[in-house]
Amino acid sequence: MSDLFVEEAKLAFAEHQRRIRASLPDAEIRHTGGTSIPGVLTAGDVDLQVRVEPSSFEMARDALCKLYEPLHPDVWHSGGAFFIAPGSMPRVEVALTAVGGLDDLHHGDAWRQIAADQDLIDQYNALKREHEGGSVDDYLAAKRDFFYENFTAE
Repeated sequence: MSDLFVEEAKLAFAEHQRRIRASLPDAEIRHTGGTSIPGVLTAGDVDLQVRVEPSSFEMARDALCKLYEPLHPDVWHSGGAFFIAPGSMPRVEVALTAVGGLDDLHHGDAWRQIAADQDLIDQYNALKREHEGGSVDDYLAAKRDFFYENFTAE
């Protein structure tokens, strides 16, 4: 449960926000994911969303490549790239998104909507429970489906 990780998550977010801000002073940096919302089931990993204007995306991606290890580079595109802080405790993942894209919605505003809607929290927690101890690939596919079904670009 996210409540168990509040202090660790806040400290990790602050540390990585400072680190990113030093290289990308104009980026918006948000704490997202399960540890950002009270009552959400989570393994305790800390997700950061780094939002930049589309015209700054490539420069921001290159800057983050110097700070973090690429994560799932096979799915990177002009509006989304993902990174991990190797050896971080708790685990820290960074989603770089171009403002206005679908990744921007799924890695940012969707979490704000989840935080404001107990039904979405319950649905997300049910998804987590259903896949506990199962295949990571099945869980990730179900999680993607949850976001596509509940959050679409206007």
